[in-house]
Amino acid sequence: MGRPVVIDEDPFEVARVKAVDGLSGAQEAFDQLEARMDTLRGRKMYGVFYSGDPEEYFACLRLDSHESGDLGFDRATVPGGLYGRMLVRDWGQRISELPQIFDQLHSDLIGDGLHIDRGRPSIEFYRRIDELVIMLPVVKSS
Repeated sequence: MGRPVVIDEDPFEVARVKAVDGLSGAQEAFDQLEARMDTLRGRKMYGVFYSGDPEEYFACLRLDSHESGDLGFDRATVPGGLYGRMLVRDWGQRISELPQIFDQLHSDLIGDGLHIDRGRPSIEFYRRIDELVIMLPVVKSS
């Protein structure tokens, strides 16, 4: 894995399923979301994690000009702003490593003089079956 890249992400709309028991319920939430889809092809899937108390995790389908139906799920807006991001290849084989990869991204961003924005969620973008982009919300130091 290389150094993180900071991007300015626009806010976007999602259809979402809340995971029961936070992160540990993520797979079940994705199963519920995917069960209403005819195909995953062309769909943009996200995991959105709020680290407040309580922690909340949502399996999400991005709603854009190509995908406007919410499949009967709750709709929400994922906030935009600066995000530090890192690509994780073969993520399915590395699920047990993901917490450490998030920690490394966090450390790298802090080392680059950025602050983590606790008011916005962390994002997982499932770009392909074998590529995951992890994104942490950041603000520049003043």
